Amino acid sequence: MARPLSEEKRQALLTSAAELIATLGTGASTARIAQAANVAEGTLFTYFATKDELLNQLFVEIETNLAGVMTAPYPEDAGPRERIRHVWTRLIDWGLANPVWRKAIRHLKVSDRIATESQHRCNAMLHETRAMVEQSLSGHADPERVAFYIDTVLFGLAEIAIEAIEANPGNHEHVSQAGFDLFWKGTAA
Repeated sequence: MARPLSEEKRQALLTSAAELIATLGTGASTARIAQAANVAEGTLFTYFATKDELLNQLFVEIETNLAGVMTAPYPEDAGPRERIRHVWTRLIDWGLANPVWRKAIRHLKVSDRIATESQHRCNAMLHETRAMVEQSLSGHADPERVAFYIDTVLFGLAEIAIEAIEANPGNHEHVSQAGFDLFWKGTAA
């Protein structure tokens, strides 16, 4: 009779995968991931049938965590600028609190190893937040550019702000505000 799988080992494999992908990209070998998790490479394949399955499960786990932060209730009486500022602040705070996941997700998002199904599943988790951001940008930004502003500019500027804050934590509020102001003013139609 086979032994039951250990959630502790599964999490150790996901943690090791995140750490190595954050530094080496998705080319990090399964042997190195298993070694970092203190298990045999064969054990990795007991938990994840393929490396792609491991990468997809890691992608979903990170995105689920981010979605939990991003989908928390927003002040209903806040104006569009303030609602997006809340989104910005949550994104910055999550990135600062999860540097390994932030770096790993950058690699995973551009990897052709992440299944369309995983991408759709994660996009669905953020649907309401995205709709709120789109609505908040309505009348402020060129409607034909809203997707670009959200998918590229918002996340790109947040990444720059996070790296600047990490380099100089004493300027956290100043850098965060400057990054948000750049986003808001830059998206004005």
